[in-house]
Amino acid sequence: MLVYLGIFIIGFYILPKILIDFIQLKFVKQKLDSPAVILNAEDYQKAGMYAIAKLKLSIFSTIFEGLLFLIWFGFGFEALESFWTSTSLSSFWQNLGFFLGFLIIHILISLPLGFYTEMILDKRFGFSKTTLGLFVLDCIKSLVLAILFGGIVAGGVIAFIEHTSLWWLWAFLFVWVLGIVLNAIYPTILAPIFNRFTPLEDENLKQRVEGLLDSVGFKSNGVFVMDASKRDGRLNAYFGGLSKSKRVILFDTLLKNISTDGLLAVLGHELGHFKNHDILRNMVLNTVVLFLIFFLAGVACKWLLEAFGIACEGGVLACVVLWSPIVFFWIMPILGIFLRKAEYRADEFGASLSSKTTLANALIRIVNENKSFPYSHGLYVAFHYTHPPLLDRLRALEYDI
Repeated sequence: MLVYLGIFIIGFYILPKILIDFIQLKFVKQKLDSPAVILNAEDYQKAGMYAIAKLKLSIFSTIFEGLLFLIWFGFGFEALESFWTSTSLSSFWQNLGFFLGFLIIHILISLPLGFYTEMILDKRFGFSKTTLGLFVLDCIKSLVLAILFGGIVAGGVIAFIEHTSLWWLWAFLFVWVLGIVLNAIYPTILAPIFNRFTPLEDENLKQRVEGLLDSVGFKSNGVFVMDASKRDGRLNAYFGGLSKSKRVILFDTLLKNISTDGLLAVLGHELGHFKNHDILRNMVLNTVVLFLIFFLAGVACKWLLEAFGIACEGGVLACVVLWSPIVFFWIMPILGIFLRKAEYRADEFGASLSSKTTLANALIRIVNENKSFPYSHGLYVAFHYTHPPLLDRLRALEYDI
């Protein structure tokens, strides 16, 4: 059975994903021989080399992910089940222990890749500013949160599996509601665990930002600056939370490296998502994906575990975790079409609040600071990009490249 599963995973996920990475890798190498665009010649080469390094890491990660998948089904799940069923705990706690054990091991095994990315690769290219102490602290916090919320999710799902026939439907509804709650508390409770958020002190900028928000009817509980520079030098801004918990979050790196007009243009783009109801559309899309994942779990995961002789209900949720990347990989070409169209609409709205030139210059400034390589192969865009490539966005803004 493991052989058939291996053939399926390799043919349906590992090889297609690696092939797309190789196509992008070859494409980037070819474009590196072309004249630089958007970036100066030195930064253009640096961005290209970083993109190549990330693609090579992605290929390695995909192979590692496939091996880990087969290891879990080959003997990992069996070993976990043997350990927990040997205890005197009730069925519920055995199942919960099974899943949390899987989750902790899975996270710890993935840590070396995260360490290499953040502490070696990103530092080599001048992006990461994370210290070893901060990295370790972030890992501990992330693990604690994963155990806490993973335990809540697992406890609910296991209860549904044990007591209902259509467990996957009730589990989907439970996780969906929990996701909304997490979105609501993220900016005020979860995000501050990792970063410091302070109210925007520049009164002139604050008034202009609040005036921009009022002009489109966006209500928030404040404009905050995030100390992103302690980890990374890249620029960003976002709106977080739901209803009364909504916050405008500006990276301190953005404030230091972009003009006020450019900043307002970027916020205008984000407000375009609000005005165009993209947040609601994204919630609907995410709901569909989540439903699909749990539907497939209800149809296939329990059968698959039984085929490998695993009876623990906690294994079903572990199976969901392992299968989710595969589902996301194949649904992304469809999902990405909607997401990229939303970005074009948000650009159009943001430009209407300032000008196409102002927004285009702000996007170029962000790409220059983030050293993002401007070219991507169409197939890679389809499977990986939630935003259109910058060159396409600039053309839509009628910017002369």
